Amino acid sequence: MFQTQFESKLNQSNLHIYLDKSYEEDYQIPMLQKNPIVGILPVRGAALDGRSKYTYQTKGFQTMAVIYEKKPIQQQEIQLLAMELLQIIEKLENYMLNPNCLILDPEYIFLNEKQWYFCYLPGWDGKLTQSFHQLTEYFVRTLDYGDTNGIVLAYELHKATLQENYNLGEIMKQYEAHEEERKRTMEEWREEQRQNRNRLMFGEKAEGVQMRIAEDYGNVFRLTEEEEQYDPEDTKGYYEVEEGMQAIREEGGTWKSWRKAAKRLKRNRWGSWNDFILEGDEDSDSM
Repeated sequence: MFQTQFESKLNQSNLHIYLDKSYEEDYQIPMLQKNPIVGILPVRGAALDGRSKYTYQTKGFQTMAVIYEKKPIQQQEIQLLAMELLQIIEKLENYMLNPNCLILDPEYIFLNEKQWYFCYLPGWDGKLTQSFHQLTEYFVRTLDYGDTNGIVLAYELHKATLQENYNLGEIMKQYEAHEEERKRTMEEWREEQRQNRNRLMFGEKAEGVQMRIAEDYGNVFRLTEEEEQYDPEDTKGYYEVEEGMQAIREEGGTWKSWRKAAKRLKRNRWGSWNDFILEGDEDSDSM
């Protein structure tokens, strides 16, 4: 095991980690210093009283333990941490560094502006798969139980990491695929609901127009016997049919065309309605 000490100075904050083993300089710290990795805290090592001392610049970042002591963890934060951890593991392997040297304890994981930072401890074999499983237990304990997506992700991670040789990358790929499918299904459902609402609203508005006109002027949408035999050519001089005019429809049936009502209004069959203006009137007046 290791011991830790936090140190705050006027212009910086440090975390010191002590290992009960003699310090040996090797390629790991020089490799990290020459090739900084986003998400790995800057570190330097030294020998102290027969032990190894590693100092990390925490820059005043908050630890995961402190952050989620005050509030529950959300799905986006869990997913962000898992994805950033995968990227860090890949970069460590590219530099021939051991991912098992990462400390995945909430007390030593730091957050700054949506970027998680981890401590790389040379000489420490934390068994990454076991450490991450323990971290998922922490997620489950600190969940926002009003966040359904967070519950699903945390419990899926916890269940999947119970396997002896699990692959975090594959787990996250499967989760992301399921998440994309879920979002697509939800979007299709919302679009269907929106269309249903539009049809309902259109039907209600159109029905209201029909009822108001029927109350004021009689049912102008029903043809009389005379009009059923009416020759459309006789409308010349009274009304010009607008090309492409459509019938108003609602679920469960089709209303008579507004064109027939417009013909009546133009011919003043039910009195003089000077205030009743159709769209065609404005067009004809402007010509």
